[in-house]
Amino acid sequence: MCIIGGMDRHASKKRDRRQRCRELRGVMTFVRTLAVALLLSAGAPRAAPNLPLEDPDWVLLRDARARGLLPDLLGGVQLLGEDEVQAALALARLAPDPRLVPASQEGFWLRPLERAALRAVAVHEHDRPYSLPARPRNIAGEIGWSCELQEGRPCGGGLGLIPELDTSAGVGTWLSATARLRFDLGNNRYEPAVHVDRAYVKAQVGALAIEAGRDALALGPSARSALMVSRNAAPLDQLRAWTRPFALPFLDADALRVSFFYFIARLRQPQTFDGAFVDCTRMQLDLFNRIELGGTRLLQFGGRGAPPVGFEDFVWLHFHRKYDATGRAFSDNRLGFDLSVSVPELAGGRFYIDFSSEDFRQQELNVLQYEADYLIGVELRALQAGPLRRLQLEATRTGRLSQEGIYWLTGWTNADRTLGSALGPDALALYLRAELELQFGRVSPWVEWVRFSSDTYKDDGRGDGGIQVDKVGPAEGRQRAGVDFAIPLGRSAWLEANAYAERVTNADLIPGSSRLNAGLLATLRFTPDF
Repeated sequence: MCIIGGMDRHASKKRDRRQRCRELRGVMTFVRTLAVALLLSAGAPRAAPNLPLEDPDWVLLRDARARGLLPDLLGGVQLLGEDEVQAALALARLAPDPRLVPASQEGFWLRPLERAALRAVAVHEHDRPYSLPARPRNIAGEIGWSCELQEGRPCGGGLGLIPELDTSAGVGTWLSATARLRFDLGNNRYEPAVHVDRAYVKAQVGALAIEAGRDALALGPSARSALMVSRNAAPLDQLRAWTRPFALPFLDADALRVSFFYFIARLRQPQTFDGAFVDCTRMQLDLFNRIELGGTRLLQFGGRGAPPVGFEDFVWLHFHRKYDATGRAFSDNRLGFDLSVSVPELAGGRFYIDFSSEDFRQQELNVLQYEADYLIGVELRALQAGPLRRLQLEATRTGRLSQEGIYWLTGWTNADRTLGSALGPDALALYLRAELELQFGRVSPWVEWVRFSSDTYKDDGRGDGGIQVDKVGPAEGRQRAGVDFAIPLGRSAWLEANAYAERVTNADLIPGSSRLNAGLLATLRFTPDF
């Protein structure tokens, strides 16, 4: 019987290997078919430098999209090359931007000074970690308005003066290299230092673009925040590949388009396991030029001291969970879905929802109630109520363990910033913003209410549900208000300023404590003509 049992086990292993080979062959067939479709799809080579997310052209393009003048260009990835921007401006019947690489550019080109910015910061703010003695958490980083959505720039209380210089070079619009140097000057978090903020090479073959190096990234339908990867994260050291939305053969482009995105990045310190990696896969469907349905998966693995991951392990971690002999998982997982619906006839309206969760449980209601993150928003970008042109409302709820790590105890973070929502775990937020176009520029008042919970939970530990609130702790409340200014100083320069004030109750989750935070951030930007 023992021999027969051993033979059965051996046969079972052989069957498992055959099944894995069949599955792998199916995956490779799909990849080859997709690659052929991408290389044969329409579109000239385009790989000019990426347009920074603070550039004013983003407002023009989002307004044109809201009015129905443009199809979806992004595929849920807040990323456009300068040549793509030029093509989009032409499609929307807007004038080309002389500051950017022309869509018809040929031959070698060099911009020693592509962009320059001078950022001044004066902030009085208490640096509050996500993890506190009153509520320890497995996540690095801090909460503070001055840190949110800053793409890894220094933040927090203090005085700072931060110049930034961008340079780029390329061959036509099919190959480019871009770098940004940042010089920190000031006290506290702004102590003198020189940083390579971005440095990447970008190329394109057919409809497939690839990029390698350090660059910022944001995923999802919201131009402001996101649950999976947001502007809160510091620029990632990554290798990534993506496509723009394209029509499949024999299908109407207005009815269905599809886009793909992938990156693998090495996370910067602090990390529980030095050299940990994060891997992202995203796919989006665009339906009838109005509906955008996307799905994203993040996988964190590896690093010094973590279970070693070889190539075969890397492939199968995308399909199955795996544990080492001590019971440690080889990876942490996050999965997200998002839906956006555009209604140009309703004042350029767009309605969107972003949903994400950590590892799954068998009882879905537990996931929806305690584990999941939600971002629900609406924006109107074609209002005509006096100077009021745009209105945005967002509500965010993060789960009890949002972006925390089970084995990677610094969580889903890069250089001390969360990859997703800046709120971190167990938070509620409501944000309202209006944008007024006045004679001298844009004025945008905003308000935000935030609540951070310190509740603890019972968990049966089997992953099949059974989550209940164990102890209700004090909640930290934050009431924020501010105003943003964007003032053009000519075609090549503009001034941005942000002033805010914040009242914090039960600060650091200590009942009865309170704080007042306030700050002023101003940035002068200059982009000469190409």
